[in-house]
Amino acid sequence: MEWRRLKNIIILILLLLNGFLLVLVGTRWGEAVKYDRAALDQTLEVLAGRGIQVDPDVLAPAESLPPLVIERDLEAEQKLAQALLGSEAQADNRGGGLYLYQSGLGELGLRAGGEFFAELAEDPHWGTDQPQTHAAALMQTMGVDAAWIGTDAQGGRTVVCFRQLWDGVPVFSCEIRLTYEGGLLRSIKGMLLTAGQTGQEPGEILTLPTALMRFWDGVTAAGDVCSSIQSMEPGYLIAAQPLSGGVRLTAVWLVTSDTAGYYLDGATGALTRLTEP
Repeated sequence: MEWRRLKNIIILILLLLNGFLLVLVGTRWGEAVKYDRAALDQTLEVLAGRGIQVDPDVLAPAESLPPLVIERDLEAEQKLAQALLGSEAQADNRGGGLYLYQSGLGELGLRAGGEFFAELAEDPHWGTDQPQTHAAALMQTMGVDAAWIGTDAQGGRTVVCFRQLWDGVPVFSCEIRLTYEGGLLRSIKGMLLTAGQTGQEPGEILTLPTALMRFWDGVTAAGDVCSSIQSMEPGYLIAAQPLSGGVRLTAVWLVTSDTAGYYLDGATGALTRLTEP
C-alpha cells in the first residue's frame, strides 16, 4: 500500500514537472515570436523611412531551407525517360555526363547537373489542342513535381513553362519549357533534377530582418532605385556540381520590386539583379 501511494506521488510530481516545462517552453516560444515580429516591424519602418514600402504579408522566411546536395540517380533518369518515350527507351552513355535515350517517339538527353532536352517525333501521340493541360499531365506522367509559371502562344507555336519543386519548394534554376507547333509537342528543354540521394549541409540562413537590410544594402551599392517590395519568395538555386555528378542547392529569396527582380542569397546576403523594369 505504501509503495502504491509513493508511486502515485512520483507520477503526480512528474506530471507537474512536465506541465511546468511545457508552460516554460511555450512562454519562451511566445517571447521569441514576439521579439522576431518586433524586429521585423522595426526593419520595415527603417525601409519605409528610406522610401521602400513593404507589406509583411508578402514576406516568407527561409530558415527551413538548408543547403542540399542531390546525387545523380541514373535509375530515376531511366524511369523518367521511359515514362516519356516508352519502355523500349534505354540509356546510351555518350560520355561527358550525357545519357541519351531514343525510341520511335523521339530522343531525350540528360546531362550531369540537370540539363534536360528532348526532340520529339512528328507523331499523333504528341497531338493536343490544349497544350497547357497536356503539358501538366506530361509532367505528372514523368513524376516531376512542378508549378506552371506561364504560357506564351504566338501563331501556331505555344510554349508552356514550368518550374520544378523540390519537397514543395521552388528550384528557381530548374525551368522546363515545352514547345508545341501545329498541334503537336515538338520539344522539351530546360533544367531538371531527378529524385536521388539527398544530403543536408551545415549552414545558417539569414532572418527576414537581416535579409531585408542586405537587400537595401545591395540595391544601394548597385545604384538601383525601387519604392516597394512586391514579393519575397524563398527557394533554391543550383550553386555547384559535386564531383559525383550531382548538384548542390543553396537557399535564396526571389525578390520582386516595382522596378526589377533579384536573387538574394540566403546565407551571404549577396544580391543579383535579374530583370529590367
